[in-house]
Amino acid sequence: MILEVTRSHIKVRIDDRTITIPGEMFFPPNDKMGFAFAMADMLSWDAPNELHALTDLDRQTIVNDIQSEFDQGGHTLEVT
Repeated sequence: MILEVTRSHIKVRIDDRTITIPGEMFFPPNDKMGFAFAMADMLSWDAPNELHALTDLDRQTIVNDIQSEFDQGGHTLEVT
């Protein structure tokens, strides 16, 4: 679940953990919001779970969750 989107990050909750991913908001021609970030920038969960390893499956789950919510709103997500 997306908790927050700003010009410089997106914050997501998966189960009982959150992650703040740095990135960049942009505005594509469809008058909706877009957000871009790099998978490599997903480094760790937010406190108090920062010591739990972030797995490749976690990363894919996070991207899928964001993509699903963006698709519902007609928004654009770019992940590199």
